[in-house]
Amino acid sequence: MADSPKEAEVAQAMFCYLADFLGSSEVNKEWINYTNGKIKIDIDIINNFFTKKYSSKTYESIINSALGSQIDTSGFNLKVIKKFFTSQGTVGYEWFTSSIKIGLSLINQLKTISTSLSTNITAPNWKNIFYVRGDDAVMKTIDECFKSANKQSSNKIKGNESFGNINKWSPADIYFASKQAKKILADLESDSETKKNNLTFAKLNTTIGNLIKTGDLLPLSLKKGVGVIKIVKVNFERKVEEELINETFCTGVQKWNKQEGNFKIVNKKFKIEYPIASKEGTRDIYLLLESNKQKGRIQIRHTPASGGKPISGVKVILSYTGASAFGGQLVGIPLLAKIIGTVDTNFAGKLKTDFDRFYKKFETTAKEYIEKGEGKKLYNGNAKEKDKFNEDIGVISALTIMNNLRPVITEYFKSPKEKQHNVIRAIFAYVSSRSPLSSPFVIAKD
Repeated sequence: MADSPKEAEVAQAMFCYLADFLGSSEVNKEWINYTNGKIKIDIDIINNFFTKKYSSKTYESIINSALGSQIDTSGFNLKVIKKFFTSQGTVGYEWFTSSIKIGLSLINQLKTISTSLSTNITAPNWKNIFYVRGDDAVMKTIDECFKSANKQSSNKIKGNESFGNINKWSPADIYFASKQAKKILADLESDSETKKNNLTFAKLNTTIGNLIKTGDLLPLSLKKGVGVIKIVKVNFERKVEEELINETFCTGVQKWNKQEGNFKIVNKKFKIEYPIASKEGTRDIYLLLESNKQKGRIQIRHTPASGGKPISGVKVILSYTGASAFGGQLVGIPLLAKIIGTVDTNFAGKLKTDFDRFYKKFETTAKEYIEKGEGKKLYNGNAKEKDKFNEDIGVISALTIMNNLRPVITEYFKSPKEKQHNVIRAIFAYVSSRSPLSSPFVIAKD
C-alpha cells in the first residue's frame, strides 16, 4: 500500500516467510554475508541463492510449496520475482539485498514488537502464520473496514473523510496474520454497523492493536534498505508520536535557481526559448525540517503531464538525509491546503487560489506546445524524443507555476515561527501516517 514496486513487496513477503521457515539460527548463519558486502550480488549469485538447501529442500522449493497456502501474494510467483531481481541490473540487485536484510532484521528484532510472534517465528518451520500481500482474507478485509471508518469519520459530508487514502491510515505493504486474525477481521468486516459505515477508527485501531499484542497480526511497511535496517513501531503509543511531532521543526527553505526561458507563438507555431548559458532551473520547492534531531525536507513537485496531456497533480514528499527511501507523501494541492488549513486557513486559501491561477496559465501554454509546437510529435516519438517532451513540459511548468508559486511559499517559511512549525508538523504527521486516527504499524527502513 505504499510506493514500492508490487514485485518488491511480494519478494519481501516471500523472504519473510522463508526466514520464518528456516528459523533464526539458520538465517543468521546463511544470510549474513549477503548483507555485509562480502558477497557481490549479480545474476549468478541470485540464482544460486534459491538453490541453497535447508534439510532436503531448496529455498526455491520451500517458497513454491508455500505459495497459495502460507504465502498469499495475489497471483505472483517466484519466477516473476526472480526476473524482477535479475532483469534490471543494480536496481534489482538492491531489491534482492533489501529483501534479505529485511527478513534477517525481522528475525533478530521482532521481539521488540511482539514477543508472542517472535517466539514462534524465530523457531524453524512454524506454520501458523500467513504472509500476505494483496490477498482477500486480510488486506482486502482491512481495506473494507478502513473505508467504513473513513466514511464514518466524515460525518457523512462528502470529501471530509479523515484520510485521502488508506496509506495515510496505515502504509502496510504486507501483513503477517494468523487464522485467529483472519477470523476477527472477517467478523468485523461483516458486522452490520461496519456495513452501514458506522465503524469508528477507535474500534478498528484497537482491534488492529490487540491483534499485534497477541502476536496474531503484523502490519509491515517496507522501504528499500541500503544501509542498516531498523524495525520501528509507529502509532503504538500516542504519547510517543506526539513527542516526535512536537520535536519536528521547520528550518527554512532550500536555496534555488530560477528557471530562465520564455515561450511565444511565432507564425502560429509555438516556440520555447532557453537562455544561451543554461536552461537548467530548480523546478521543485524544498521545505527544510528537523525531526527528532534528524534532518529532512518536504519536496513540493508539480507533475506536469500524464498520457501526453497537462495535469494539475502535485506531489508532496517527505525524505530524510541519509535514508534511501521516502518517508511518505501526499498528492494534490487541495489535500495539502486542507492539512495546512488545520493550522492556518488564510495561508491555505492563498496557496490554493494562487496555484489554481498559475495552473490555468500552465494548462493553456502546455496545450499550445502540444498542438502548435513539437509536443504531440515528441510524445509519440522514440524514447529520446519522449524525454525531450518531458523536459519541455517540465520547463513550461517551472516558468508558469513553480517560478510564481515559489515566492509565495518562500516568504511564508523563510523565517519560521511557531505557526510555520505547526504547519510542517501537520504535513509531517499526515504524510508519515502519524495522524491521531492512524493505525498501529511497523516500518522496516534504513
